[in-house]
Amino acid sequence: MSEDLVTKQERSLGRLGYLSLGSTTLAQLKKSRFVKGALTVSEERRKPDGIIFLPLGGIKAVIEVKQPSELTRAKIPSVVADYAPIAKAVCKLLILTDGRKTLWYNALTERPVLDENGDPLTYHVNIAKLDAEALTPEQVRKMVELVEKCDYSLTGSNDQFHELRVIDPSGLAKNVWQKIWINTGKEPEKCLYNVVEILVFKFLSDIGVLTGNYSFRRIVELLVRDGSRDALDHYGKVTRDRIRLLFPKGEDGTTVINGTIFVNEAGDPNLAQAGLFGEVIRAFQAFDDEYGSLQYIDRQFKTRLYESFLRQQAGIRSLGQYFTPRNVVQAMVRMSNASSLKAGDSLCDPFCGVGGFILEAIAENENLYSQFEPSDGKVKSKVTFRGYDKGTDEKEDERTIILAKANMLVYLSDFLSRYHSEAYLQEYAKNAFNDVFHLIRSNLGTYERIAEGELYDLILTNPPYVTSGSGSLKSAIDEGGLGQHYPENGRGTEALAIQWVIRHLKPGGEAFVVVPDGLLNQASILEFIKRDCEVLLIAALPSRTFYSTPKKTYILGLRRKSSAKAQTNPVLTYLVSEIGESRDTRRVAIPANDLTTLEREFGFFRALPAQYKSSDQRCKILGGGEFDTLRHWLVDRNWSHEEKVELGIVEEVVEVDLESFRALVGDARTALDKLLSELA
Repeated sequence: MSEDLVTKQERSLGRLGYLSLGSTTLAQLKKSRFVKGALTVSEERRKPDGIIFLPLGGIKAVIEVKQPSELTRAKIPSVVADYAPIAKAVCKLLILTDGRKTLWYNALTERPVLDENGDPLTYHVNIAKLDAEALTPEQVRKMVELVEKCDYSLTGSNDQFHELRVIDPSGLAKNVWQKIWINTGKEPEKCLYNVVEILVFKFLSDIGVLTGNYSFRRIVELLVRDGSRDALDHYGKVTRDRIRLLFPKGEDGTTVINGTIFVNEAGDPNLAQAGLFGEVIRAFQAFDDEYGSLQYIDRQFKTRLYESFLRQQAGIRSLGQYFTPRNVVQAMVRMSNASSLKAGDSLCDPFCGVGGFILEAIAENENLYSQFEPSDGKVKSKVTFRGYDKGTDEKEDERTIILAKANMLVYLSDFLSRYHSEAYLQEYAKNAFNDVFHLIRSNLGTYERIAEGELYDLILTNPPYVTSGSGSLKSAIDEGGLGQHYPENGRGTEALAIQWVIRHLKPGGEAFVVVPDGLLNQASILEFIKRDCEVLLIAALPSRTFYSTPKKTYILGLRRKSSAKAQTNPVLTYLVSEIGESRDTRRVAIPANDLTTLEREFGFFRALPAQYKSSDQRCKILGGGEFDTLRHWLVDRNWSHEEKVELGIVEEVVEVDLESFRALVGDARTALDKLLSELA
């Protein structure tokens, strides 16, 4: 090993490292695992002055320090020709500097690196400050950004920076999830929480929130030097405490991290899993080496982070209860009035799970996303966002709301990249994550959240729907003195949920709710809805739209009435047979997506409901009088067999679970008894 490599200390450069060399050959760097590829005999003897590298990864740049007399205009071509082969042997980027100016070259073409505007890149690299680790945080971020742009832009035929590259770490997340699941045998959702925690840790490091002793790079250094036990010990005792400091818990006692495989319930390092922790850290670093940092995460990954794990058979039952397919969420958001919400307005998901409806509404609409831009050092949205989820004092019940907060952190990544001082991050924790998402620690959960004046302009939700146990829930509501808030008789928790939703809408406020078929044939509930609301939309979704159930579901669009007048406006009904992804365990994207045409039709309809006529065969518009006479709202039955055949729809065999089957039999028996009594 070279004396340089023994005596010289690596210098930190954000998530990268810098090493000043001199007498070290590329062959010696290869023996020390800095060089991963093969070298020719002539390349092995070359000696770079310095390298920028990713710990546990590859070399990203070769730096050559020259005298000013060597970097004159006349001599630069020969200097580049002499030193580009050194860089080309190990990376794409050659940086030449004389202490006063810096030249950036594509080692593959021996031509200058060009910025986005097509101008030669001349950003100065101050070697003295780099070696002394005296660069400002802004200078470090700029250096790392430029090196990364070169790494993904330069080719043998391209010298210019590409447009900003976004990263899709779906494959990484799935790979790490499988590692944790196979090695621990823990429940799939518990493995997911740990994937998300390390993802958040790496992301916060890459954007410059976690630096120095708290950074991902520090864990990598400890892993290489001292082993996985010391790395995990440091992560559990030092890094996680820093994350908690930057993102304090809300009133519900939850924050943005919640893994309990690498640490125990008390937060102490679980050293029995140190080896697995080391594998996970190496997997994240290998991904960084190949694809780059997580600073700019692809939006599709943000929106589908949790869904991707449902493609694993073992995870469907245990994870499926939390998720509404993203295409359904996005369609509901786009059909709603979210884009017109303004200061003083409010949006709620009373059964928020991991926060998809609220976060998609924020991501889809600039009027909502801009609410989280800091002003005068504060993060204070003028639009109220509320997401509630049920929990108890058990740690397991906290995790969904913690995932929602971590999910929001990822959604707001662009802001956090720009505003990441300790004060700003604590503002985001207080007035974004903790202000938006709330865990209600009781068996009743949201059903006990009855606050005077807590009314919303928009509610987007997919409430839980079960028949079994709903009676005991209703009893608990009555025992808690809340019965007057749920006066309507109805089966299943969905009957309670729709009452909560409607009673928490402002007059003129809208709700878009996923409901099961069982709700839409309960006469008392339908009369309650018609009494308090104007029905805008009923869209039938195909069987197995949701991961964990074959139950038939519908999108119900409502607007709360300002008076008791009967509905006169028509209702748009729509037949959806494909949702843009397969409805099997794989949940892969497919071209067929009737939700997009539903969005379009509803947009036209909303503009002129009384006059609009649709040519879409999947759309039927029912006049207010015609709609009022319906005994049920199972609108897919309004299409004849012949019409469905013409649309290419194969009649579905609708499956029901045992409790739903019992409820259907009970309904049939009641109907028969009533008929027999009338005939007697």
